[in-house]
Amino acid sequence: MLKMIAIGNITNDVELKMNAAANKPYAILWLAVERRYKDRDGNKLTDFISVKVRGKLAEICKQYCYKGCKIAAIGDFETVIFAEDPDRQPGFLLKASEVEFISPKKSEEKTQNNPKTEEMEVQNA
Repeated sequence: MLKMIAIGNITNDVELKMNAAANKPYAILWLAVERRYKDRDGNKLTDFISVKVRGKLAEICKQYCYKGCKIAAIGDFETVIFAEDPDRQPGFLLKASEVEFISPKKSEEKTQNNPKTEEMEVQNA
């Protein structure tokens, strides 16, 4: 069993796309995830992780996620090979089956001076 958890900030607004074969929505989220350690010069290191959400989970992410919000994405991964560019190094994609929203909703963030962190867990059905 393989289960990965990535916690980070979304680098883009969520854009829904449609899988023509399955006729279901999906979205690719990019998470900026800081490493626990710094480089030799004391700079923070950040990794960018692709996260794929599908179906109802993609629709909910479209509704609640925004650029800069913090989420936890939980799922397994898929190796991505770029057939059109064989010299490009393969990568991976985290296929999220669960997403936890850590940042407050956008409307709450604007109206409260000291917002509390709201957590909402959504599981892909």
